[in-house]
Amino acid sequence: MNRRTKELLAENNALERGLNEENGKILTDIVVYLRTAPVSEYQQELVRRDITHMMLDGQARGASMQEVLGDDYQAFCDQVLDALPPMSMLSRVLSAAGNLCYYLAILAAIWLAFELAPNLLVRAGLYVRITVGDVLGGAAIVAAASLIVFWICRFSFQEDGPRLKILVGSTLLLCFACLVASFFLQIVLFELHALVVLVGILLLFGLHKLLEETVPA
Repeated sequence: MNRRTKELLAENNALERGLNEENGKILTDIVVYLRTAPVSEYQQELVRRDITHMMLDGQARGASMQEVLGDDYQAFCDQVLDALPPMSMLSRVLSAAGNLCYYLAILAAIWLAFELAPNLLVRAGLYVRITVGDVLGGAAIVAAASLIVFWICRFSFQEDGPRLKILVGSTLLLCFACLVASFFLQIVLFELHALVVLVGILLLFGLHKLLEETVPA
């Protein structure tokens, strides 16, 4: 997320506090839905700002949100989004790559902590092993987390939808199966010093920030 988008995000967060609790929940569902839209984060925040102003104006008049936005909030969002230019393929790739770097950095940091702690306790040194199970389990966790976030955002207006339950259940099952498999797939691919892994984590965070700034608004 570049500087201009962060500033607009902070502005929208402050603006949103003017809504009452009920209208705030409606806006939350709208914002969650916008996160899956094929437009830039800056465009999403512009839409969020405009909708928030509409809701605040309606709230001041004593109007219901159905009167302001219509009965179908998802259709309203789709109509607004259809009028915006979609992200280019390059921007989508850069954004996805930046998110992937962030997820991998977080996952690697957690993995390093769990791998390093027992090594230090038994004085086995600062070298950690990367196994087949680690790679497969990590890939499964990243894929599962991405799918769950996408599905929750996509169906934010549908409470307890059956498709959401099926996806979350199956994804968690896949994640659990890969984590269990990681205990049995102990084939060591290679060993790395913990400092090398730490440098790699920092590089992933740095690449994430660089790609965030590179994606056009």
